[in-house]
Parts: sequence; C-alpha cells; structure tokens
Amino acid sequence: MTRKSIHNIYNGYFNALFETPTIRDTTERMHFSQPSDHGYVDRVITSSGIEIVDSDYRFTEDRLVRVQSEAAMIELSFCLQGSGEVHVTGNSHELVPDSCSLQLMRDFQAEFHYRSAEPIRLLSIGVPVTLFDSWMVEQGSLHTCSLSGLLDTQSFRMFRMPILPETSRILVQLRDCPYHTSMRRLYAEGKALELLSAYLGAFLFEQSHTKRSLHLSRTDRESIRRAREIILEQMANPPSLIELSKLAGINEYKLKVGFKEEYGTTVFAYLRKKRLEKAWEIMRSGESSVSQTATMVGYNNFSHFAEAFRKQYGINPSEIIKKR
Repeated sequence: MTRKSIHNIYNGYFNALFETPTIRDTTERMHFSQPSDHGYVDRVITSSGIEIVDSDYRFTEDRLVRVQSEAAMIELSFCLQGSGEVHVTGNSHELVPDSCSLQLMRDFQAEFHYRSAEPIRLLSIGVPVTLFDSWMVEQGSLHTCSLSGLLDTQSFRMFRMPILPETSRILVQLRDCPYHTSMRRLYAEGKALELLSAYLGAFLFEQSHTKRSLHLSRTDRESIRRAREIILEQMANPPSLIELSKLAGINEYKLKVGFKEEYGTTVFAYLRKKRLEKAWEIMRSGESSVSQTATMVGYNNFSHFAEAFRKQYGINPSEIIKKR
C-alpha cells in the first residue's frame, strides 16, 4: 500500500467537505469559500508519509460528507470539541469530545454527519500501512498487530479512550506549531510520533488500562456529559461537586467515578485543564492581559493561575502575550 493512498483518502474527504473537486495534497491552510461556513483545515505531510490534519470549523446548516475508498489507512484522531455521527461500512459511532480514537480501515465507505452551529475541532494523524506494519515488526507483533491482523475479515475497526492528560501539552504544541516550511514538517512529525507512541502502546499493548470498572447506563452517560457541559458553561464560577451532581441528575459517587472513566481525569482536573486551554486561546487572540485572562477563566489568585499554566504548558503565561 503506497503512501499516496492515505493522502488520496484525505483529498476525497476534503473535496466533499469543501464541496469542491480540486483539492490535492496541499499543505496550505484551507478556508471555506461559502461565507455562511466558518473555519479552516491545516494539513502537514511529513517526509515519512504521515499526514497531520488540524480542523476547526462550524456550519450554519447540517452537513453530510461522504467518502469511499478501496485504499487502507490507520488514523489516530483526537476530538477536541464538537459532536456528530460517523458511519463506516456498517459501523456507527458518535464524536466524543476529549477522546482519542485509533481507526483502522480498508475498502470502506464513510459518512460524516455534522450538526449546524456545532463547533468542531479535530486533530488527526494518518499513518501509511507500510510504516505502521514496520513498527509492529519492531515490536515483534506483526501477526496480531499488523493492519491485516487487527482487521482480520473486517473493513473497519476502532479503539477509543479519553485523551491522556499527559499528552495535552503535545496536542497544543502540535496545533500551535512555531515553524514554517521544512522545519514545520520536522517539528510536526516529532510531535505526531510522540502521540502515536503513547496511544498505540495504550490501545494495542496495554488494553487492560482502558477497561471500565463501573457499569454506566445510557442515562448515566448522558448525565455525565451534561455535567461536562455545565462545567464548560460555568467555567468562571463552577458549582461544587454536590451541586453539579444535582444539576446533572446523577449521584455524586457515579459522577466522580464515571466522569474519570469517560474523560480520563477527575472533574476538578478537567475543569482546570479547560480553564487553561481557554486562557491560552484568549491570550493568543490578543483580547486581554494575563491578569484579566486569569479572572475571566475563574482564577482569583494570579500566582495560582501562573503556576497551573506553567505546569500544563511548560511556559509562563506572559510568554504567550509576547508572541502576539
């Protein structure tokens, strides 16, 4: 399977997404031509054939995107924001915010259903089959963990788990690459390999780590998702855990344990992570000073904000202001 195959798959997806038949292996930022649609897609194709796609968009009407290919690919995909339905050759799943999925596919048909006015932020890493299989040979696991071994007789298979907290910084660095041209490709490939190493290990060699220890009903999961929405809506002045459980309609124990199983972290740690992500966006946009930003995302103590920011991103918040 050639490297070109995965890029052709992405070309087909973007031709349908942008409703134009002219997209090729461009690495320029692509914007929507319709004034009613908003957002962009960034593509980076590395020397090893890995393709990295950073997507951020919103549609004013429901959008259906169809893709069909006889080729094969492996994709590590991060849903950072948004919701929607995906149907791939008889398999269906929902986009889940703050989740990572490993998707294996060949000779497939896919439909993506995006809802109107729903912001979508995705980061995807496409890996050529030959490169993936070469990694599995080095692991001594070619028979069971090659693409053909994992798929067996299927056309599509997916593994999913919450985004690992320790990889949040890598995702931000990859989406906010400081370089251009060849250095950009080199930097992006390094970050992509870090993510692939972490998640291929988790999905394919340490799967017991992703098993659930609490039975959650569909109603429980809906309540936990509602709790997450409340946290994001009331980020600057969030409710207590007891108040949150009442608002979401779930008992406190199930909220604490279930939230960690769904999103890979505690309620408090999730709130802190989202506050700091919002702070990064505000400061990068040039809208506010560091102290104003800290207050906007719910920090009353500036030193606590600066310490938390350094811990998550490895730099002082003032350095973001200087880069504007």
